[in-house]
Amino acid sequence: MSKGRPGKAAREKARKPRGKHASGHPGKGHPKATVAQRRRAHGVVVAAGGAEIGVTPENPDGVRLNRWLAERGVASRRKCDALIQEGSVEVNGEILMEMGYRVQAGDTVRVEGRPVKEVRRLYYLFYKPKGVLCTDDPRENRTRVSDLVTSLVAGRVYTVGRLDEDSEGLLLLTNDGDFANLIAHPRHGVPKTYLVQVAGHVTAEAVQELRDGVWLADGKVTPERVRISHRTPVYTTVEICMREGRNREIRRLLARVGFKVRNLKRVRIGDLGVKGVKRGGIRPLSREERDDLVAVALRLKAEKAPPAPRRRKSKG
Repeated sequence: MSKGRPGKAAREKARKPRGKHASGHPGKGHPKATVAQRRRAHGVVVAAGGAEIGVTPENPDGVRLNRWLAERGVASRRKCDALIQEGSVEVNGEILMEMGYRVQAGDTVRVEGRPVKEVRRLYYLFYKPKGVLCTDDPRENRTRVSDLVTSLVAGRVYTVGRLDEDSEGLLLLTNDGDFANLIAHPRHGVPKTYLVQVAGHVTAEAVQELRDGVWLADGKVTPERVRISHRTPVYTTVEICMREGRNREIRRLLARVGFKVRNLKRVRIGDLGVKGVKRGGIRPLSREERDDLVAVALRLKAEKAPPAPRRRKSKG
C-alpha cells in the first residue's frame, strides 16, 4: 500500500505548537499564558471573610519618594525612579528630581500633573504553591505571585519577603512598606516556621548539630528551634523555626549535615498559621492578626535594641 498524503488529524497534530496543552492553550509556564490560565494551573482560590484594614502610623522621618509612589500604585519602584529623573513628579507645586527626598505628612504629590491619591493599606495571606516566583520582574516568563493574585486583591500588593520557587506555604502580601520591613527584616527576628521533608533518617546527633548552628559560606546559621515532626521508613519531616531570611538557607543548612530536601513548606510567621487556607488560597488578614504580627515584631526589635547609654552625674 503506497503512502498517501497524511490525513487531516495527522496534519493538525504536526502543526500543533510546542509548549501548549492539548487544548491548544498556553501551558502555565508559557510566556503567553493568561492570568486566568496561570491561576487555574496553580489552583488559586479566594477565601471568604476578612477585611481590608486601616493605615499604619506614618514614619516620622518620612518615606522615600519612589517607595511612596509605588505603594500608591503609580508604578514599580524602578519605574517611579525613572519618572522622578525625567521631571514628571511634583511635590508641593515644584518639580522634584531628588531621588532621596522623603515624603512627609501634608505633602502634595503630582505625577504628570495628576494628584496621587492616598490608598488604603492592604494585608493578605497567600498560600504560595510550588513553581511560583516571588518577583515583579516583567521580563520573567515563569509564573509569578502577581500573575495569580493581581485580579483577586483590591489594589497593587507585593510579597513580604520571599519563598523560593521550589518551596510552598505562607506568604504575606501588602502595600504597606513599613509593615513589610518590620516583618521581613532579619534584624527584627520575627520567627518563621517550616515543615521540611528530607530523604532518609534524621538522627538525634544531626538534630543537635543543627541546633548548635552550622557554618555556611555567608556565615553561621543557628535555627531558633529544631524538632522531628514525623518519620517513615524513607523520609523524615523536621520542623525548623528561623529568625533570619538568607537565600535558600534551610536547604543549604540541611545539605551541610547530609540531607536532601524533598519538600519545604512555611507553615507559620509569628503566631499566624497557614492552617485552613488551601494551596493557592488567598484571604485578607483580620485587624487582630495584623496587629499581633506588628506587636511581635516591635517586642523583638525592642529586645534586640542596645541599652541606652548611662548619663554621667554632674559634679557640683
